[in-house]
Amino acid sequence: RGYQEQISRMLRASSLLLACIAAVQAFNAPMAFSPKGSLASSLASKPLVAAAPVSQRSFALDALQMSCTKDTRGYQMPMRKQCMLLKKRANNAMSVSFSHIRTHKTQAVNLQWKRIFWPEGNCYVKLRISTKAIKTLKSKPLNQLAAKAGLDLKKYRCG
Repeated sequence: RGYQEQISRMLRASSLLLACIAAVQAFNAPMAFSPKGSLASSLASKPLVAAAPVSQRSFALDALQMSCTKDTRGYQMPMRKQCMLLKKRANNAMSVSFSHIRTHKTQAVNLQWKRIFWPEGNCYVKLRISTKAIKTLKSKPLNQLAAKAGLDLKKYRCG
């Protein structure tokens, strides 16, 4: 039993070590990894992962940023379900049954992709906005709402 437990511990430690090395290599990060323990004598003398130049490391940051957004029909779709102009998000609510048992539910925002004319930029912009924002655009200009939301409309030009 003792021998089998030692082997299983060594296998777990080596698999953790290999997982760390793979994660470092995936992001091209400059890191020298020297494990402690019985393997230290053979591996500690040289780094396992060579340092990558800065030009290659910038691609890792781009890949990480792209994983946070989804590309849909040529424009960046924000992952959070939120209105771009009014910053409206889902509301936490309760669903009450006939027997008055209350369960949690979310009331989602009615978001629509809308192509809106931007007079200052003399072009159309494509935004994901709530139906409340569509009604608000009838009384307030797009530039005013975008400035209040901190939105750069130049990024969302279409056509």
